[in-house]
Amino acid sequence: MNKSGWLALYFLTLFADLVLISLNMDSLRFATKPLLVPLLAVYFLTAGEAMPAKQKAWMYGAMLSCLLGDVLLMFDHLFLSGLGCFLVGHIFYIIFFLTIRYSNPPVPFCKYHWVFLNAAAVIGYILFLIPYLGNMLIPVIIYSLVISIMLQSVIHAFHFRYQRMAWYCLAGAVLFVLSDSLIALNRFYHPLPAGGQLVMLTYGLAQAGLVYGAVQYYRR
Repeated sequence: MNKSGWLALYFLTLFADLVLISLNMDSLRFATKPLLVPLLAVYFLTAGEAMPAKQKAWMYGAMLSCLLGDVLLMFDHLFLSGLGCFLVGHIFYIIFFLTIRYSNPPVPFCKYHWVFLNAAAVIGYILFLIPYLGNMLIPVIIYSLVISIMLQSVIHAFHFRYQRMAWYCLAGAVLFVLSDSLIALNRFYHPLPAGGQLVMLTYGLAQAGLVYGAVQYYRR
């Protein structure tokens, strides 16, 4: 199968997973949800030949951590463990995009307005959730800080004016933040209409955006 075929299969599997969520067939999702990241990893393996070995290692680390998180989050009592896996995955993504930043001369300027806006959004979101978090307060605060740094690492990695593939990575990072925000709202505040579908759709598109954009950056 060619490179595009693996990516198409990824989106087909994501669509199947969304259908299963809509039909409340959670038991069948063991055949779709854990397959998503491996399919994306195979696409990355076939399409990312131009990427340096160290960069590949960071990306595979991120994908492996997210795969473990995907599986663990399918069991409600393993929520904290799944959260921990995704936190590690975000750290791998942070390292990946920081290495792009400092090997992308001239080093992109710090975008202070986005830093402050991001910080204000994170603080506001945490303050809103605090009354509902209970003993999950500290894990959620730590996770929120890490994923916000992941977003900032993408914002500061590229020259967006002429590195157009960077917009895929930015879209992926923003969708990842949105997906995790929806998880928190759905779990701690109030169940959202079509919450499961929205979480999975934004998450699936997020992973695809991060990986596809990174591959295209090194193929330019």
